[in-house]
Amino acid sequence: MLRPRRFINIPLLFCAVLALAGCESSEERAERHFQAALALLETGDTERALVELRNVIKFDNDHGEGRLVFARVLAEQGDMEQAISQYLRVTEQQPDLLEARVAVTRMALQQNAWEQAERHGRAAKDLDPEDAEVIFLNALLDYRAALLAGDEAQMQDAVTIVQQKLVNDPDNRLAWRLTVDHTLTQGDLDHALREIDNALVHLPDDFELNLARLQLQMEQQDMPAIGATLQDMVVRFPDDQQARNMLLAWYQEQGEIQKAEAFLRQLADTPDAGVDPNLQVVNFLRSTQGNSAARSELQRLISANPDEKTYKATLAALDFEEGNTETAIADMRALLTDPDASEETANLQVILARMLLNIDEIDGAKIRINTVLEQTPGHVEALKMRAAWQIEDDQPEDAILTLRTAQAEAPRDPVIMTLMGQAHERAGARELAGERYALAVEASNRAARESLTYAAFLMQDDRLDVAEEVLGDALRRSPSDIRLLSAMADLQMRMQNWTRVTRIIWQLRGLDTPSATAVADQIEVAYLTLQSRSDDVVDLLGSLTEADDRDRAALAELIRVLVQQDRTDEAQTLLSERLTNEPQDPVLRYLQAGLHLVNDEPDQAEAIYRTLIEEFPEGTQPLRQLVGLLRSQNRGSEADALIDTVISRQPQSILPRQLKAEQLEQAGDFEGAIALYEALYADDSSNLAIANNLASLISTHRQDEDSLSRAYTIARRLRNADIPAFQDTYGWIAFRRGNHFEALTHLEPAARGLPDDPLVQYHLGETYMALGRVEDARNTLELALDLAGDSDLPQFERARKLLNSTAASD
Repeated sequence: MLRPRRFINIPLLFCAVLALAGCESSEERAERHFQAALALLETGDTERALVELRNVIKFDNDHGEGRLVFARVLAEQGDMEQAISQYLRVTEQQPDLLEARVAVTRMALQQNAWEQAERHGRAAKDLDPEDAEVIFLNALLDYRAALLAGDEAQMQDAVTIVQQKLVNDPDNRLAWRLTVDHTLTQGDLDHALREIDNALVHLPDDFELNLARLQLQMEQQDMPAIGATLQDMVVRFPDDQQARNMLLAWYQEQGEIQKAEAFLRQLADTPDAGVDPNLQVVNFLRSTQGNSAARSELQRLISANPDEKTYKATLAALDFEEGNTETAIADMRALLTDPDASEETANLQVILARMLLNIDEIDGAKIRINTVLEQTPGHVEALKMRAAWQIEDDQPEDAILTLRTAQAEAPRDPVIMTLMGQAHERAGARELAGERYALAVEASNRAARESLTYAAFLMQDDRLDVAEEVLGDALRRSPSDIRLLSAMADLQMRMQNWTRVTRIIWQLRGLDTPSATAVADQIEVAYLTLQSRSDDVVDLLGSLTEADDRDRAALAELIRVLVQQDRTDEAQTLLSERLTNEPQDPVLRYLQAGLHLVNDEPDQAEAIYRTLIEEFPEGTQPLRQLVGLLRSQNRGSEADALIDTVISRQPQSILPRQLKAEQLEQAGDFEGAIALYEALYADDSSNLAIANNLASLISTHRQDEDSLSRAYTIARRLRNADIPAFQDTYGWIAFRRGNHFEALTHLEPAARGLPDDPLVQYHLGETYMALGRVEDARNTLELALDLAGDSDLPQFERARKLLNSTAASD
C-alpha cells in the first residue's frame, strides 16, 4: 500500500531557521566560533582554526581572548604582518596585557621598527619590570639608545644581559644579532667572525647571519672563503634569489663568466624549473654578450618550446627596447589572438599594456588591464598597474582597495606595499605611509630599491637616525650597491659625520668601476664644499676635468667655484680653452653665457641663450635664464612672446608651460593659470610643486565648494610638509573647510617662513580673526596690507573690511 507523501513547507522551515539564528546574539556567535577554534587547535587543524578565529573577530570585534589567540596563531604561522596588526589591536583593547606588549616589542625588533619597539617595550617594563623576557627586550632597546649616545658603560650592561639570555636560550636570534653587532662596533673582525660562527652553530639557516659572515669575509678580502660561503648559501637557501645573484656576481667579479653561465644553466635545467630560470640565462647573456646573444638564446628556446608564448613575448620586448616598437606590438597582438582567458593570456596582456604605456598610449594600456581584470580579477601585476593609475588620478582610497585585493594573492610582494605607501602618502597619511614603506623593506629582505624609498621618506621627516639604520641594514645585504652607498654618504653629510663620509668614498673607489668612481668624485666634491675647503675643491675638480675633458658636470662646478672665489678670469681662461677645441658644444656655450652675465655683458649672454633655444628647443636651462634676464630688464612682453614661441614648438614641454602659468598668474588671469596647471598636473600628478601651485590657485581664487574639494584632494599630501609655501596652501584650505585650529598649525610656520608674502600674512590674519584673537589678527592683517601695496586682489579688500570691523568694535 502506497503511503501518502509528506510535504514540508519549505518557506516556513527556512523562516524557522532564520528565527533560530536571530535568537543568537553576535557575541554568542563569536563565542561559539571561538570554542570551535580552540577545539580545532587541540587537534592541530590550524587552517580551519584560523577561519573560525576570523569569524570571532567578524562577529565580536571586542572579543579580546579571541583576538589574542588569533594573533598567537598568526605569529606561529610566520605571518608577522598580520600578527603584529592583531597584537596592536589587543594592546588598544587591553593596554595592561603583558603578553601583547611583549609580542609587539619582539616582532617590532625583528623588523627593526625601533619606534614601535620602544613604545611597547617600555610599556611592558612599566607593567612588569621583573619579567625575564621584558628585561631582555629592554636590554636590546637600552643597547641601541647607548649606541646612539656613545655610552660604552650602558652598552656593556645591555650586552651582559643579552649574553646571559644566550646561556638559557642559545637559539635566540635577537640575542645573537646584538652580540654580533657589538663585536662589530669594537672593530675586531676576527672576533666578530668567531661570534658569527658560534651563532651559526645554533642557527645554521639564519640568512642574516650567513650574510653577515659573507660581508666580513668581503671586508677581509678572503676570496676563497667568500666563494665557499656563497656556494653554501645557494645550497642552504635554494629559493633565495639574492643568494643566487650574489654568487653570480662573485663569479663575474672573478672573471669566471663561463662558470656564471654554467651555474644559471644548471638552475634552468633542473626538473620543473619552468620559464623564469631560462629567462635569467637570457638576461645574463644580454648583460655579458649583448642583445644578439640573448636573441639567439631566445630563438633556441622558442624552437625547443614552440608553444611557450612567454619566450616569444620576451623576444618582442627585446625588439621593443631596441626601437622596433611597431614590430614588437604587432607580435604581441599576434600572440593574443587566442580569445580564451588564461593566466598566460593575462600575462601577455600585461606585457602589451606596458609597451603601450611606454609609448604614451595610456588609454590602450588601460583597456588591456581592464580586460585582464575582468577575466582574472586577482591578477597581481594588472592590479598593481591599476593602483598606480589610481594614485596618479588622486584616488588613493580606491588604490588601497585595489592593492588589498592584490595583497590577498601576493601578501609578501614589496611592490604592493610600496604602492600602498604611495597611496597613503597621496592621502596625507604619512604615518601609515611610513609603516607600509617599512614593511616593503622587510618583505624585500632589505633590498636596495625599497630601502632607498623608505630612507628618502624618513629623511624628508628629518628622522635621520632611522634612515641610517635602514640604509645600514640594506648595505649589510648589498655592500657594493652604489645607490645605497651614495644615499648613505648624503645622509652622513647631513649628519656631519665626516669620517664616515670619507670611508664611503674609499669604499666606492675600491670598487674600481667607472660608475662607482664617478659617484665617489661627486661625493668628495660635496664633502669638501660643505667643509668650506674651496682650494681643495678647485684642485679636485681641476684634476677631474684634466682626466676627462668630457666631464661637463665637473667643469661646470669648477667654473662655479672659481666665480664664487672671484677668480672669474681663471674661469674664463679655462672655458675659452675648451671652446677653442669644441666651439659648438652646447654645454660650453651655456657656461659662457653665464660668465657673460657675471661680467655684466647681458647682450652677449642673451645672444647665446637665444641661439641655444633655437637649436635645442627642448632644453630648459637656456629658456629659464633668458626669461629671467628679460624680466630683470623690464622686457616682460618679450619674455612672454618667447615663452609662447617655445610652447608652440614644444607643446608638451613642462618648463615653458610653468613659466606661462606664472605669467598668467602675475597678470591676474587666474583661470588661465589654473587651466595650465591642470594640464601639467594631468601629465605628472606626483610633482609636488605643480600640485601645490594648482591647489593654491584654486583655493585662493575660486569660492565654490566643488573647487574647494578639488583643492583639498590635491593638497592633502602636503599636510605634514615643512615647506612654507606648502604649509600656506594646506593651511588655507583647512581654514576654508572650517578647521581653524588645524589651519593655524600650518599658517603660523608658513607666515614665519614667508614673511614678505602678503597673501600668506592675510591667510594667517583671517585665521586669527576666526579664532577670536583680534589683536593678533589686526597686526597680521595690517602687515599684509603694507606688503600688498596697491594690489587690487579681493583678499586685501577683505582684509580692510576686517580691520574696519575691529576698529568699529573698539
